[in-house]
Order: sequence, then C-alpha cells, then structure tokens
Amino acid sequence: MADFDPQWLNRRSLLAGSGLALFPGLAPSLGAAAPSIDLLSDAPNLKDPWMEDPQKLFENFLRSQGDLTGRISPQWWRGAYLAIFADRQPELMFRMEGCEMKRVVELGDGDFEFQYRIFTCFQHPDTGEMLNGQPWRNPVTGEEVIVQPNISSALRIVRLTDRGIVEITPESGFEALIHMQWTARGPYMMYNGHKDRPVDRPIPIKEFATSFHDRAAAADFSAPRLEMQFNSTFVAPFQPWMKMPPNAGIAVWHASGHKAADVQSLPAAYLEQLAKYRPELAEWIGDEIGATGKVL
Repeated sequence: MADFDPQWLNRRSLLAGSGLALFPGLAPSLGAAAPSIDLLSDAPNLKDPWMEDPQKLFENFLRSQGDLTGRISPQWWRGAYLAIFADRQPELMFRMEGCEMKRVVELGDGDFEFQYRIFTCFQHPDTGEMLNGQPWRNPVTGEEVIVQPNISSALRIVRLTDRGIVEITPESGFEALIHMQWTARGPYMMYNGHKDRPVDRPIPIKEFATSFHDRAAAADFSAPRLEMQFNSTFVAPFQPWMKMPPNAGIAVWHASGHKAADVQSLPAAYLEQLAKYRPELAEWIGDEIGATGKVL
C-alpha cells in the first residue's frame, strides 16, 4: 500500500471538495472565489461593523427570515428523515421535500408578527416517489400504515429585548430566546442559531440551523429581504402515523434549502401536493403574484 501523504488534503481542498458538496447550490452562489475560502484559518475579526449593533442584527434577522414588505417568503428544502436507534445503526426512512412559508407583518412598537405555514412531503428513500396518501410498511413494526404529509401552522410575535431577540407564542405567552452566532468571512456571512422551547414539549425536540448570505447584501439595509441558503437539523419524536412503539428511538430531520423568490417558483410536483393537501392556503396567499406572473 502506498504511503498516505496528508499534505494534499489541506483545509481549502477539504472545504471546497467536501463541505460545499454537502450543500448543493452554495458553491455557485459564492462564485469563483469559493475554493479559496478557508473557514478554519485564524482571523483577527469575524464580524462586520453592523454585527455590533443589536438593532441592525434584529433587522437582518427579519430580512433573512422574511420580507419587510409583508410578501410571503417560501423557505424550500430537500432532505432526509432518519430513524435513530439505541441498539443499531441509523436508518434512512424517507426522503423529504418541504417548505416553510413565512409572512412577516410589522405590528408597531418594535413588534413583528411571523405567520408560519408548513407543508412537508415524504418520499421513497430510493426512488424519490411521492408517498403522501400511499400505504407504507414500517420496517420496525412490520405494520402497514398510510403516509401523511407534515402539516402545521403557527403565529408568533418577535421583538428585540434587552436579552436579545425573542419569539413569543401568543396563546401561551412563552418567550423563546433566539440564540444566534453571526460570522463574516470572505464574500459571505452566515449565522448559526437555535431557540428555546417550552419544557413541557415532547422529548426530544430541538432544531439547529445555519444560513448563508452574501456578505455585501447583509451590510446593505436598503433591500426589504435578504436572500439565503441554509442547512437545518430537527430532532423530534416520530410522526404519529408511523405508529412507532414507545422507546423505539428518535427521528432526525436533516435538510438543505434556499429562500425562494415566491410560491410559484417552487417545484411543480410540490405545488401539486400543496394544492391537494392545503387548499386553504390559496386564501392566505391571496392575490400575491410571484415572479412567474401567476397566482396560486
């Protein structure tokens, strides 16, 4: 066997050849400069001036999550639904395709309303076939069940406080502190974040996300929205329709996606499922015309 020379696998080649490959679409957005970015190199400062201003941090949080004009911002993703067991290796149960549609509405006095509409499709792990409404045999229990898409809606209030950015659930009054770490490096900016969750929520449940943005755009506050690409990992109990036995394990959702221009720019197969399972969203979206000139 030939001797292994670790020098060729330097930090730049590892990032360009491996890290970016795990995040489809990121490398093109960074352009030709992407291979020269070295995340691991020492740098005296990984922050831009606006990151020292809490108000500007709040504004960029709002611009990244939505659109300050009140238009819907679809955050579309594809990923994997994994079963994590205590006694054997994790198993890929499904592929996923989903979207969190978010409308940000200014309420005044520094408060903003976040309207969430979520719809996730489950797909065959090998073929990618859409499984919503289809029979599926659970490999853990052997029982045949009907696959159901993940559907949810929520309304939250976000505001900047002396503790940082908090998200309030109106019906319970729970205030979730949003923990974020902002980093500026090369031509892009990213933030890593998660938020507190009520102690009475099912165990386990937690989400961790990283988003990537153009650094110059993040420093220019003239635009109402800030484009992004992201990775997200969500840890939760299994979906109820899977009828998993107690203590069978946990589910991990892992996905990569981007902030789409509008609802109509989402994939046609996804929009077909959305219209079938969430027809009420036509009223919520209303007469908003997307970049394609169509109305849902």
